[in-house]
Amino acid sequence: MKRLSPILGLCVLLILPTLSGCAIFSHYRSSYSMANVQAKPPSLMVAQKIQRPLYLVLDPARVPDTWDMKEASSFNPKDGPQFKLQDFQKFVTRDLKEAMGAYFSRVEVVKAGDPLPSEPHVIGDVKVDRVQLHSIPAGRLVYTLIEMTWGFGLRPSESPEYTFTFAGEGKSTDAYPTFEVGCAQLVESSIAGFLSKWTEKGGIDSLRQSTAADKIGSPTAAPAASATVGDKVAPSDAPSTGSKASPAGKSSPAKGKRSK
Repeated sequence: MKRLSPILGLCVLLILPTLSGCAIFSHYRSSYSMANVQAKPPSLMVAQKIQRPLYLVLDPARVPDTWDMKEASSFNPKDGPQFKLQDFQKFVTRDLKEAMGAYFSRVEVVKAGDPLPSEPHVIGDVKVDRVQLHSIPAGRLVYTLIEMTWGFGLRPSESPEYTFTFAGEGKSTDAYPTFEVGCAQLVESSIAGFLSKWTEKGGIDSLRQSTAADKIGSPTAAPAASATVGDKVAPSDAPSTGSKASPAGKSSPAKGKRSK
């Protein structure tokens, strides 16, 4: 067997440690789908759920289904690989819906503008402001974070004001074996950040108090007026004063590695 030349042998020694220590994305696919992302967001233990259904409002203008992604680093700040992240609304229809199921009697996703039932319920407005890559050179490595800024607002159906609003960031870790795994880390980080603020700031307790007198299903209870989803107001903005649902606020960041 032929021996490696000294120069080639040195190159092999330099490359091996780099490959073993990071996820490499020197060649992205043209597109990735959130349908292939398997996230497992954390959940808190609650003795009793809020006895109202939660309706998550999915507005394509607030939560785009496709994001244009671009990898940029010190090597190619302007001409890095470009690709698409598709089916991103799965974040709401699957991941957020499943996570909030631990806290409400029922969780459903509705489109903006859809009529809502007359029964007392909670409206959840969701907004995603950005999803992007953030490459950080670190010596011989490049760490590529996947970042997201998003917002979430919750209010009882009979109130035009949000009981709780959240604006924050989510991000992947600094290493992931596939882009789909990095997106799963992004989802988990985003939802965990919301749940932390929701409990620390008393958001869940406020909703419990505002719905404590509910008599859902009681024939003597006066039905709430039916509402329509779709007001164009972020949680951080002043909500509308009508019976329509107001949308949500903001949040962000994320990470993965690549060899220089």
